[in-house]
Amino acid sequence: MDALNQDREIVEELERQLERSGYFAHSSLSNQAERINEIESFLYGLIDTLIDDGKVNKEKLEEVVQKVRKETVEHKEHFHAGIAIRVDGKEKKDVFIPVNCDERMHICKGVCCKLSFALSVDEIEDGKSKWDLGQPYYIRQKSTGYCTHLNENKQCCSIYDDRPKVCRKYSCAGDERIWKNFDKMELNSEWIENNLQERKVQLQGIYMIPEATIEYKAKS
Repeated sequence: MDALNQDREIVEELERQLERSGYFAHSSLSNQAERINEIESFLYGLIDTLIDDGKVNKEKLEEVVQKVRKETVEHKEHFHAGIAIRVDGKEKKDVFIPVNCDERMHICKGVCCKLSFALSVDEIEDGKSKWDLGQPYYIRQKSTGYCTHLNENKQCCSIYDDRPKVCRKYSCAGDERIWKNFDKMELNSEWIENNLQERKVQLQGIYMIPEATIEYKAKS
């Protein structure tokens, strides 16, 4: 019976992942296509009009566009598909601070295993760390918010020897997201409540094309 329940849980998790991946792909592609089409039509028409009327200098416009593009990226206001791959920089010489997890577990409930992060190319291709089909290529999380590799009964990592580099280097000592006061074991409950709940994928403006429009486009 336990084996049957375990198989059922695996199937339910796969269904949940497939649903998330479908929502992610369909909503992102539809939303991007609609935005791009509208923006391109407006901008190209506006630019051509202004240049033809001699009200805009083409070279000056290109210079300003490059500046705005750079500022948009710096302010993280650029639109993107939500896909991320981690690129590790040079190793820092920061001293790893060990944590007395056994003494803290009844307070923190292993909340560090709810933190989200992107996997590296090597970790993705290795296949031992599962990535979330609904948010490529972040570490996969269960409906509880915990990492899919966490054995919640034993409170340990099921791929500990092959865990991602982020997990190997992480220490919650000094992490103000987790602890208001590390020494006094005072948990930052507000941040955890606001940031580490289950993130549900929501449809984003899917554009449904009427049949008449499809027939018209097919004939044109």
